[in-house]
Amino acid sequence: MTGEELKSAFKAGTPVINGGITYKCISAIIYRRSGNRVAVQAELQDRSGHSVTIAEASRVEPAKGAGA
Repeated sequence: MTGEELKSAFKAGTPVINGGITYKCISAIIYRRSGNRVAVQAELQDRSGHSVTIAEASRVEPAKGAGA
């Protein structure tokens, strides 16, 4: 997902997929400086609400039928 797609899914609270796992929602968008570049990452809330996963934005995709 692009930064704008992440932002849209974050605001809507829609489910997303990373590595074949469906997550409840994006709970945060993280911008990290790495040398001369900025890395965009997503904090993904698991379905039970007990943990999060940090993933590169390019590896996150909207869940089918999520509308994000």
